[in-house]
Amino acid sequence: MPKMVDHDAQRRAIASAAIDAIDEAGLDGARLKDVAAAAQVTTGAVTHYFDGKDAVLMAAHEEIMRRILDRQSDPLRGDLGEIAAAFLPLDDASRREWRVWLAFCGRAVVNEDLRARHKAYYRAIVERVAERLVAAQRHRVSMARARRQADAVIAAIDGVGFRATLEPEDWPPARQRAVLRMLLEPALEEDEIV
Repeated sequence: MPKMVDHDAQRRAIASAAIDAIDEAGLDGARLKDVAAAAQVTTGAVTHYFDGKDAVLMAAHEEIMRRILDRQSDPLRGDLGEIAAAFLPLDDASRREWRVWLAFCGRAVVNEDLRARHKAYYRAIVERVAERLVAAQRHRVSMARARRQADAVIAAIDGVGFRATLEPEDWPPARQRAVLRMLLEPALEEDEIV
């Protein structure tokens, strides 16, 4: 009897391997053979699941976004500072994801399709954060205000994460958490965010 293959799991494994290859060599330097080696499959297996390098790169982008959105699905634990800190580059795995995410951001500046993908993902992230803020504040805020708060929370995470990714030796986890907490305080005050 032929071996049963979970095609979705295999595609995700290859996308995860692509994240590793992109982290090592950048978007332009990552080659299909590097992705195959990281996934411990043949290059033919990679091309069986994806129509070339661009499709593999987009799968890596989708995998990073899936991970971010999955983290937002976790039950609320702790205060907003700790919940938001879960998205920072605090360990090796999250630093790798941030490096790859920033590589895609750099490309999105000049690539309209990728820019549209980023915009759609950010909309989804804002909605999830806003829903969590409404729940955390026991529905004392409107969804419109929660979306503005979510924008501020995400901007703070992006800013700290960007600096910590580019200057990891100067931004250990404790500093990241402290600066993020400082940035979040005004975002959640009772006064309206402009």
